[in-house]
Order: sequence, then structure tokens, then C-alpha cells
Amino acid sequence: MFGYVTICKSALSERGYNTFKAYYCGLCKAIGKRSSQSARMGLSYDITFLAMVLSSVGEEETQTRSIKCLLHPTRKNICVENDRAVDYAADMGIILSYLKLLDDWHDDRSIKALFSMALFYRGVKKTRTRYPEIYDGIRKCLSDLSALEKGNCGEIDETADCFAKILEILFTPDFIEDKDTKRVLAWLGYNIGRWIYIIDAYNDLEKDIKKKNYNTLARGGKTAEEIKTRIRDKLEMSMTLTLENAASAYDLLTPHRNKEVLDNIMYTALKAKQKHILGEKNESL
Repeated sequence: MFGYVTICKSALSERGYNTFKAYYCGLCKAIGKRSSQSARMGLSYDITFLAMVLSSVGEEETQTRSIKCLLHPTRKNICVENDRAVDYAADMGIILSYLKLLDDWHDDRSIKALFSMALFYRGVKKTRTRYPEIYDGIRKCLSDLSALEKGNCGEIDETADCFAKILEILFTPDFIEDKDTKRVLAWLGYNIGRWIYIIDAYNDLEKDIKKKNYNTLARGGKTAEEIKTRIRDKLEMSMTLTLENAASAYDLLTPHRNKEVLDNIMYTALKAKQKHILGEKNESL
């Protein structure tokens, strides 16, 4: 479900792109350090966005270091380190990956999910101790979402709301102390989560129908194309409003860093991604 919140590279300066890479690589290193090397598979662009947003509202200076990469041993990468937002986002990536696998195991008795859970077990044990309320909150939201899916819920607003609440939780860690900032981050996270769920449901519709997997949108037509034709305009309006809500929340923040990259994501990349998925191809992605 993750991977939709990323940059529009062609609209970024070289410095901006290197900043994004430094957070992405820093997260990869943090996940390996705080969990295991194999748990790096939990890294996503969306978690990188979370790290950059939370880091941007903190006043402490961000540190970077040139580090060799296991995947690319011939070169060094610049990584953000000693940043609590990066460490937090790394832990959240581990929790999300583990709980999604746990949910797959409970729902489908997926052997693949069961074995994959072992990759995250050591890390999630630590992160659950660090963030027990967040862990329980995310698990409840996933449980509520699972119940709707088992009931074959056909209301996208209901299922998207469950997922949106997960992002609302992620965007409001305890180390954000200012109440106004926390309220803004909650609304930003909620709307980004809602948008992710809807665009993912639309993007996976054909695959889910073919495999007979649950999809909130899979009703009112025999084929994915029929359903998409019927719902596209209405869905586009809903998703555009959701992005506008997220942008309005973002506008209320005062980023101390990462502004070019965050502006790129909020004002350009998300809109371009939406047009691309809904059928208007954009080659800049």
C-alpha cells in the first residue's frame, strides 16, 4: 500500500534531490541498526516523507555523514543521522510492516507472511516497548479495517477513514510538544493516509478483481474498466479535496529545513501521481 508519497525528481534541484536521498539512506541505516538488516525491506518513500516532515518542524540541527552502503559497496552515501525524527520513522516502518504481516497471517493464514514476520520480530519487540500506545493504536485501526474488509464493506469513506487514522497517529509523536503543531500534523497525516488508501484501491482494482481479493471499490461492474469509468470523476474530486486539505495543513507549518523537498511533494508530486494513476500519464514521475 505504500510508495505513493514520493518526489517529482524533474522539479527538484540537485541539492533538493540529495537531501531526499540523505533521509532515505539515513532511514535505511536506522532500520538496520534498530532492527535487523533484513528489516530494511520495510523502508518506503512514505516513511521517508514522515521523517522529513517531523524533522522539519524540530529546531535542533540535523547531522549528516558519508557511509558505505551494503547494497552499493563501491560508493558512499550521505545519510542523515542522530535525528530523532529519522529514528522514530524507522521504528514506525518496522511496526507497520510487522502488523501488516500479522494481519495477513490472521486473515489468510499466509505462510509467506508468517515467515516474513520473523525478519521484523527483534525490531518490533524493541519498538513496541518504546511506543506501546502507538503500537496498540495502529493495531486497533488495522483490526477495524480488517473487520470492514471481512464484512465486504463497499463504502470507501469508511475503509479509508480506518487507514487515515493510522497516519494521524504516526504524524503525532510525543516529542512534538507544541499542541497547535500537533493538531496540524494530525490533520496532515489523516488526509495523506486517506489519499493513499483511495489511490491504492483504485490502482489495485484490476489485480484484486482478477485474484478475487477484497477491494472497497470492486462493486457495480463486471470488470475493473467498467468500475473505473463509472467512479473515476467522483473519486478524482474526492481525492483532490483530500490533497487540498493536506496542503492547507502543510501551509500552517513552519519548516526549519527540507522546505524545497516538502513543497515538491505537497504541491507537485502528489498531484502528478494522482493524474498518472487515474489515467493521465505524466512522464516526469
